Amino acid sequence: MSESRPEFDPVDLWGTPEPCSALTLHRQHFEKKVHQVTNRVYSAVGYSLGNCILIVTDAGNVIVDTTESQEAAEEVKAEFDKISPQPVTAVIYTHGHQDHTHGTAVFATHQTRIYAHRKTKEFLEQQFSQLQPILSLRGSRQFGLLLPADYVPSSGLGPHLRIDRARLPILLPPTDVFDDVLELEIGGVKMVLHAAPGETDDQIFIWVPDEKVLLSADNYYPAFPNLYTIRGTTPRPVQQWIQSLDKMRDLEPEYLVPSHTQPLYGRDQIVGLLTRYRDAIEYVHDAVVRGANQGKTPDQLVEEIRLPPSLAEQTELLELYGKVSEAVRAIYDGYLGWFDGNATNLEPLAPKERAQRIAKLSGGVASLEAEVTSALHRRDFQWAAELSDIILQLTPDSREVRFLKAEALFRLGEASINSNSRSYYFYQAFELTGQIQGKRVARNARRAYAAAMPIDRFFAAMPVWLNPDISAMANLSANVCVVDVDQWFIVNVRKGVAEVRQGQQAAPLITVEVRAQDWKELILGVVDPQSAVTEGRVALAGDSAVLAELVAVFQD
Repeated sequence: MSESRPEFDPVDLWGTPEPCSALTLHRQHFEKKVHQVTNRVYSAVGYSLGNCILIVTDAGNVIVDTTESQEAAEEVKAEFDKISPQPVTAVIYTHGHQDHTHGTAVFATHQTRIYAHRKTKEFLEQQFSQLQPILSLRGSRQFGLLLPADYVPSSGLGPHLRIDRARLPILLPPTDVFDDVLELEIGGVKMVLHAAPGETDDQIFIWVPDEKVLLSADNYYPAFPNLYTIRGTTPRPVQQWIQSLDKMRDLEPEYLVPSHTQPLYGRDQIVGLLTRYRDAIEYVHDAVVRGANQGKTPDQLVEEIRLPPSLAEQTELLELYGKVSEAVRAIYDGYLGWFDGNATNLEPLAPKERAQRIAKLSGGVASLEAEVTSALHRRDFQWAAELSDIILQLTPDSREVRFLKAEALFRLGEASINSNSRSYYFYQAFELTGQIQGKRVARNARRAYAAAMPIDRFFAAMPVWLNPDISAMANLSANVCVVDVDQWFIVNVRKGVAEVRQGQQAAPLITVEVRAQDWKELILGVVDPQSAVTEGRVALAGDSAVLAELVAVFQD
């Protein structure tokens, strides 16, 4: 497997981090191997963050999940072709996350049907339309995309996220969607697709009844479940996750094939694992609700809630991927929102003003810096990081304080067995020292998702891409006809606000006729407006300078 390597030598700063034995041991779940589950079902583990599953039928191969990159998918396909060199008649997405969908172009032909939950199609159309920059940045941190491999020996879900940097991702949306249950029979193999909200709203599991095989997707993996992800997400449906696990238990499968980690065998073992897993989620959920009803704040609940010993001692519930503390905050927020019930926190002081007052009380910034240094020496790393944040509110350009905070984060990363937290600590530490350019977010993911996005979704997303500084004094109006779908859109920019909707308006400054892909490339900055007009990719009525200005206000 090829892996990203950093363009810096982190040893020069603080040395190689202390090894994490828990994550090193966890790596045994991801040994690179194609597992034969039954005569028809095979699971490729360890080739990427997510597994790729082959179901052999008499009418061709069915592929369940396709990894996170074409590079990884090609390696898996070469192994699957040794087993069953048939065309792929169907692909099934268990949900829309990148590590399950980005290798599809390697397997699919024009005849391949792609099955998924209806919400997966919506996810692929919408997910990166508004929040792609921050999700890409935080996702890179969570998975340690540019960290040396030995900094995080394994992810809680797989070896490492495997990104093909040489090629733009190709996203193939579902061709067939369902809402609750979909029964398929392909080449003599019956498959029942069940909606199973849990790690995502669009999650499904797949039951192969004749084989007694359950493909559980991401609703089970051998680590405490990620009831919240630090890369950012809407609240996960925790109670529905429990219900989905109950549905899976009731099937009493003989084989369990997750979309991460090795397959599991034996009805009693599988039902026991799923039972403990759902009990852990239930315990944390119910503890949060009880505490909230007692008026306790999220901070208080984080201090109090721990898994009971009967669950905490189970190796498959170690906090290697999800964390109880993060789950507590997410469940509270999902029910009650950001306000913790303490009136003091309704209108807190602005961070800079609070920092100024704390500095004054403590004798000034120099005194605070001395305490950060002392805290580092005492190995009081969380306190050092928090104090550094206060100082950086007052002296944001201080290289010395940035490096102090970076060291605190590095040491917190060393101490963490949670793969997501460990990566995030290390990654942000090297961002602070300038060795990782964290804010230089690649456009590839945005372009790939835009290519798969229906044009009406693309136009709907445009207002949040508006640059408020560039457009502060702008007054622009356009009618845009997307000729290949025969749809008209109004685009108006009024002093920092964009109005975008379907239809036509009277007397716009310009009228544009353009194909969907060319419009996307204009707005994403792939092609400049003058070239687009000259090359005939845009038919323009009106001043070309207005088109150039309109495109410019959507650039970051």
